[in-house]
Amino acid sequence: MRPPGLLSRLLTEGGAWKPANLVTLSRGLLIAPVLALLLAGWRWPALAVYGLAAATDLVDGWLARRSGQASAFGAQLDAAVDNVFSVAILAFLALDLPGVLERQATPLLILFGGPLAYLALSWLLRRRVLMFHFWSAKAGAVLLFCLWPLIAVTGWEGWIWIAAAVVGFSRLEQIVYILRGGQALNAPHGLAPVT
Repeated sequence: MRPPGLLSRLLTEGGAWKPANLVTLSRGLLIAPVLALLLAGWRWPALAVYGLAAATDLVDGWLARRSGQASAFGAQLDAAVDNVFSVAILAFLALDLPGVLERQATPLLILFGGPLAYLALSWLLRRRVLMFHFWSAKAGAVLLFCLWPLIAVTGWEGWIWIAAAVVGFSRLEQIVYILRGGQALNAPHGLAPVT
């Protein structure tokens, strides 16, 4: 018997219809319209579509838990789409705020390069990628997803430094936890008891 294809797995993981997976996938698919609107010079419609896409990150998990269909595959799909969406945020910022890459090079490097460096380091230390659900990581994700709208509404690029500080701290906290021998992905913070 042939294993199910990716599309089949998304639509009917484990034989059941999985609307949460489709909500997750829609976040990735909405990147293209946001980019198209930005390239056309339509900032506010692009931000509206972006807001819809970012909201799917709240809806997919809630929907999976509410329907009793939370799964390891759904969590992996969510993490993969979040990573693609995070990279897209850098593109959105660059398109909407000309010169931001030069003006804010250091915090943007921390904000977008730090997580990549962390993934490589976690692999080197444990031979697997460890994505902990620390409170600092959750706060960093919220700041990252809110970053572009915050700058658009306030006109203040200092939000980039704040987001970079939280994300940078979170990655350091995760490294400390790994070095302490921690592997519990649902640990609340880096000083949690090692299990």
